[in-house]
Amino acid sequence: MQALIFIEPNKFEIAEKELRKPESNELVIKIDSCGVCGTDFHIFRGESFAKNNTILGHEFSGTIVDRNNHYEYENGDFVVIDPNIFCGKCCYCRSGKVNFCENHKALGVTLDGGFAEYAIVPVSQVYKIPSNIPLDIASFAEPLSCCLRGIDRSEIKTGESVIILGGGPIGLLILQLVKLRGASKVILIEPNEFRRQLAHKLGADYTFEPDEQNLKSNIFDLTKGGADCIIECAGKSEAVSLGFDLIKRGGKIILFGVHSVNSKVSIDLNKFFLNELTIKSSFLNPFTFSRSIELLINKKIVVDSFPIQKVNLESLLKIFYAKTSADVLKYQFHN
Repeated sequence: MQALIFIEPNKFEIAEKELRKPESNELVIKIDSCGVCGTDFHIFRGESFAKNNTILGHEFSGTIVDRNNHYEYENGDFVVIDPNIFCGKCCYCRSGKVNFCENHKALGVTLDGGFAEYAIVPVSQVYKIPSNIPLDIASFAEPLSCCLRGIDRSEIKTGESVIILGGGPIGLLILQLVKLRGASKVILIEPNEFRRQLAHKLGADYTFEPDEQNLKSNIFDLTKGGADCIIECAGKSEAVSLGFDLIKRGGKIILFGVHSVNSKVSIDLNKFFLNELTIKSSFLNPFTFSRSIELLINKKIVVDSFPIQKVNLESLLKIFYAKTSADVLKYQFHN
């Protein structure tokens, strides 16, 4: 089969790769669509880990073409895949902290994933979905499940004010989840005008550019002294620093964006102490995948309005070597 293979940092190749025979606990999936994640770009640039000579792509859906004697499934079933595989045996798994699994594996990172014609996946990672759900929509289940983890970590209360830093696909998913949590004011800060406009359509109450004049005073006027919660989705150290400037005393900062290795910010520890701030990060998607699917199936989270550029393998390869367009919210590989 044809696949896009991560050879090593800064080197991808389209090549033929033989599809091995599935083991007894595996199914064969024909890939319909696979989202290109910011993490994939980090991997390509050598800023995040992936195993060399692996097929990347961890946001994928498709149809079963070999159920391999698993009678709860039928060939042709629509499915979406949770790429994160936890061992269930280490001390973290046994204490319910599976996202810290000492033997964690991931389809599209350490095992072959979705930038290919087919994928072999453990049956434990397969979620059947109704056949009336478009598979390109279903492929958002993985990033949405990670966003749910971030929202759970935020513990946003009804009536609180929230600032989202970054208006990419993650920021716009977070925006919708924040609305569902009952935030009173939702503010998105994003440099790209097109993405700010899209945020308004999805329910943002206010949007700002990060370098806008009087940004801090405008935010403080709107929120009576700063936001109750700030969720950083940009993956940039300057966004984190901005978050510290816009948080209310006693507020919470959620670090959600994926940062390059050795990214750092400077914190005024005395201000941190006096303001009794809470900082949390969010990693992977422990126990959130089913909820994510339900939100998409029942259209509580909407991605239909996202400007998605669908690409084949050849175009996908070019994306990693070229500068991407900020007006394309999401690239998605399709067979």
